[in-house]
Amino acid sequence: MKELSFPAWARFRLWWALLLGAFLLAFGLWAREPWGLLLGALLLGAFALHLRRTAYALALEPEGLRHGGRLYPREALRAVGLDPLWGRLWLDFGGERLPLFLGLPGWDEALAHLGVDWRQVEGLEDYLLGQRGRVWFLGGLYPPREAEGVHRWALGVYRRHFLKIYGALALAGVGLSLLSLAEGLGIALFALGSGLALWWLLSFPHDLVRLRGGGGRYNPLDPEFLRFWEEAGG
Repeated sequence: MKELSFPAWARFRLWWALLLGAFLLAFGLWAREPWGLLLGALLLGAFALHLRRTAYALALEPEGLRHGGRLYPREALRAVGLDPLWGRLWLDFGGERLPLFLGLPGWDEALAHLGVDWRQVEGLEDYLLGQRGRVWFLGGLYPPREAEGVHRWALGVYRRHFLKIYGALALAGVGLSLLSLAEGLGIALFALGSGLALWWLLSFPHDLVRLRGGGGRYNPLDPEFLRFWEEAGG
């Protein structure tokens, strides 16, 4: 039996919403500020919904799929439908519907386990080809098995680029800490770090993501990124 589940990094991706939401809620209670209470509640609600969604797990068993202790037999499957608004599929087992999130690693394997080729699901291929940029890096979508190699390479490029951004921000922080001791050096380091961070934020390799004017060009099913992966030694 194989179990499909979200990785830990995807589950706790909204940790900042938990911390900021708790701070705003506490501030709102202490200062009796309605806006603090409202924003805090919204952020905590977003974190709770995300955590609930990524707690989803699916077991592949010889008879079919098991979720929440309930078995969904493969012979009972009647239809597979796309819900593009929430990035998921609905599996119709004769009146009982099981959601299958497209951010779940192995969602296509679950379909294949039921005897369904993901490319046969109406509208799914066009939907995946139309999604570009950050949604693939933030855990909203996960590619089918044939594009996993491209995606691992792109994730590595994306994360290494962010390491440079974090390094530049750290340099700016060092500059701020030196202002009282050596004002000229502190200003120079702060300006250099801030400038590098902004430059790297606006110039991701291969236009993987874009912080303005759309989400970016990255799509693991795009042949252009397959070429980039192969040129990188994939």
